[in-house]
Amino acid sequence: MSINHFIITGNVTRPLELRHTPKGTPTVTYTVACNDIWYDEGGVKHEDCDYVPVTTFGKQAERDAKYLGQGSPVAVEGRIQSWYQATEKRGGFNFKALRVQYLGKGAPRAETARQSSAEVDAWMRDYERAEGAQGAALQARLPAKVSTRS
Repeated sequence: MSINHFIITGNVTRPLELRHTPKGTPTVTYTVACNDIWYDEGGVKHEDCDYVPVTTFGKQAERDAKYLGQGSPVAVEGRIQSWYQATEKRGGFNFKALRVQYLGKGAPRAETARQSSAEVDAWMRDYERAEGAQGAALQARLPAKVSTRS
């Protein structure tokens, strides 16, 4: 049996740009900053940050481009896909999202304040629907203790 699964929480590092694949599928890639805080044996606090590139497709990519902005708190669940280009002798990993939960309460980003009341209401309905459908499953999978470093 194999398991290929990740769960991260953090903040989006910069504004998102919606693109389309050659076949026309909406896609967006954004980076999530995941802070890690731990204490060593002497009680000294240490902090570190990982930057995880996340890719979403289809309707999820459209929602992410619309509702996430720089600094938005988010939880992402998905699978890791490796890639390698033999001709250039380089490779890496893509983190493909299966579920995305918007963690911020209220407005999705600062621009919302300038939107009409109907647009804000529509966003809140979408947010609550997504939170209800994805939130319970994602929250159940989130680790109780964020840092496992010793």
